[in-house]
Amino acid sequence: MSFKAATTKVSDNHYVLPRTAKMKTDVHAYFSESLFMQSEESLWRQVASAASYEGVIGAYLMPDAHVGFGVPVGSVIVTDNTILQAGSGYDISCGVIYMRVPGISAADLVDIEVRDRFIQEVELRVATGIGSKRPRLMPKIAERKAEAILRHGARALGVRAEVCERQFIEVADDVDLDLIDRARRKVIAQLGSVGGGNHFIEMQVDKDTGEVWVMVHCGSRGYGWQTANHFFYEGARLRGLSSNRREESWLYADEPLGKSYWAHHNSAANYAIANRHMIAECVSDALERVFKVRGEIYYEISHNLVQAESITLPDGTVSRGFVHRKGATRAFPAGHPELAGTKWEDTGHPCLIPGSMLDGAAILFACADASKSGLSVNHGSGRLLARGVAKRTLEKDHDAIDAEMRHVSRSFSGIRIQGIATNTKRTPLDECGRVYKDLDSVLAVLENEGIARVANRLYPVANIKGMD
Repeated sequence: MSFKAATTKVSDNHYVLPRTAKMKTDVHAYFSESLFMQSEESLWRQVASAASYEGVIGAYLMPDAHVGFGVPVGSVIVTDNTILQAGSGYDISCGVIYMRVPGISAADLVDIEVRDRFIQEVELRVATGIGSKRPRLMPKIAERKAEAILRHGARALGVRAEVCERQFIEVADDVDLDLIDRARRKVIAQLGSVGGGNHFIEMQVDKDTGEVWVMVHCGSRGYGWQTANHFFYEGARLRGLSSNRREESWLYADEPLGKSYWAHHNSAANYAIANRHMIAECVSDALERVFKVRGEIYYEISHNLVQAESITLPDGTVSRGFVHRKGATRAFPAGHPELAGTKWEDTGHPCLIPGSMLDGAAILFACADASKSGLSVNHGSGRLLARGVAKRTLEKDHDAIDAEMRHVSRSFSGIRIQGIATNTKRTPLDECGRVYKDLDSVLAVLENEGIARVANRLYPVANIKGMD
């Protein structure tokens, strides 16, 4: 059967795939008509499969959704007593931290040589790329501090809770975090590094105010990847799946392997949270070197995580369960109980949304109807082309893509800035603007549905990619 054909249109931006076959629940998807038409049958088949796991009580697709490993990227799957490892995937707690840069504005960034200097200073302090050779000014981490980070995340660094989605996620004291040797060996070696793929450090400017921001996008590095890989194989063995189907495995939260995975998943989340804050501190050092100012942490949030939360389901019932946001961002609106007593209780917390290295990013705040989408929004603009396809099909356009990055010109509060400074000789084809959906079209879906509002729209002026 065609799952896409079985989907019904509820409103201009809301589609529902009714519960069918082995599905445990309907799937609520938020697309414009053009984004829906663009979606492939494979996406709908995969989300139908995700809605068929043991214990699923809610399933959603965000407007940036595309096919992923096990479950779609850009999906939210809610369960009662089961954990789907694919719900956080291999890069557990991949996410974003945003810093404001007070004391400078767009006018200070017109000269691309200044932005090049910023990139050089960052690269002296932050390792980039898959292997991530340690630069000379990168801080060293003691074993005792690393152990504290795995258990207490940003709290181990003295970071205030109000600038974190979660300062840390609890890991029981009796859990042995040396269980996975390949993961443990990555802890100290990669703390403070960005990694490769779509991870980056980016200087951006607010299109309306000319204010300067820095976004850091990265996750739990080799520690998280090795942790996820270990439990995919162990989960497959437990569920009787072949190794090539390991991403389909799932666990009961109260069985021994489920408890072990949950503890190690949380330690990887803590690692990622701390890693982002450590990188932000190094970026601040680079800012001080070039501009004589330091960045101020605005907020830090994950978009690849399983979290234990109370959530309002489409039928209006409130349930406590495991919310799997795979390439999706938590979006608590004003008045949400878990924001009580925080600086965000009257506004909702910020949702930090990276886009492409050409077309920028956004800061959203959830609206009253955020429960329609599982208290979640997109995590980016969403891929149009897989990495291999992009490299094959865009090679003929490489010169034009490079020229676009060098010559793009935008006005920020009356100040025109030309070009995006980068740390790469050529624009990576698998990360260029052409491989992503239009971010503004994706964000419009959320605004039109009353799920979230766009508070800030920001565009890149300097981009540091993790490349080897």
